[in-house]
Amino acid sequence: MLSNNLRSALSGIIIKENWPLSPLCTLGVGGEAEIFTAPDSIEQMKIVFSAAMNENYPVYILGGGSNVIFPDGLVHGVVISTMNLNSIEWRTPFTADVDAGFKLPLLLKEVREHNLGGLEFAAGIPGTLGGAIAGNAGAGGHGVCELIDNVITIESDGEIINRNNSMIDYSYRHCGLADEKRIIVSVRMTFRPSQHEDQKIFENFMMMRAKQPHGHKNAGCTFKNPGGYSAGKLLDECGCKNLSAGDAVVSDMHANFILNRGHASSSDVIELIELCAQRVYNSTGIKLEPEIKIYGSCLFSQ
Repeated sequence: MLSNNLRSALSGIIIKENWPLSPLCTLGVGGEAEIFTAPDSIEQMKIVFSAAMNENYPVYILGGGSNVIFPDGLVHGVVISTMNLNSIEWRTPFTADVDAGFKLPLLLKEVREHNLGGLEFAAGIPGTLGGAIAGNAGAGGHGVCELIDNVITIESDGEIINRNNSMIDYSYRHCGLADEKRIIVSVRMTFRPSQHEDQKIFENFMMMRAKQPHGHKNAGCTFKNPGGYSAGKLLDECGCKNLSAGDAVVSDMHANFILNRGHASSSDVIELIELCAQRVYNSTGIKLEPEIKIYGSCLFSQ
């Protein structure tokens, strides 16, 4: 239940109680947020985040919901959505300030319409820019953090910090900004002039996405590729395709995708993730690390 102090602090900001989360996540699983809000501005975001942290409420940041799993039942705490921080402003012919809630596919479209390149690897990747940066989303050896000039964040104490690229630790599917409690709210990015080969690169990435499963709800790739290996290939070789738990099933098209056949629960998905990881570990000794962010779960204790 919302404390009186938190309710007072959030006066004037739209909040929802016991708000369903499964429609906001591409896998279609998860329970209800005890408190849900989608602030309209950075200032509102700061008020909500600071108030929740001051009251020791758990805080969950939700972008496009394309790579997260919330637990079943009531999720205690505050779920803060970036969906209303969704603008873009071109500062120069090559540089844009982009809100964290701006959709990554729309950003790629904008970049291409401005005859710029460098983001082709994002073709077919869903979600928001903020979420993409938090996980350094990408493909083909590239990640979105490469294109960062500066990132504006709200820290757990309410301070707003502007970091340049050199201050950000990032690597394959990892960004140091996600290691602590903070919210990415805005990003400045610089792109390069379009090159002749960009169209072919874009088409190649789109063809690669076409080989991934469609028609069922999913959260994208389940596991990160361990060094030197393809997670999908390891899962396939260990017989994980078509494994299921409840209404969650491993795709027979690509073993690194878990699908919701209609009524899967978060518990079904987590059980299946653990089963697949254990199979690979038992067969190869390789520990797979989830690419999906799983809230409220302790996986892989072996």
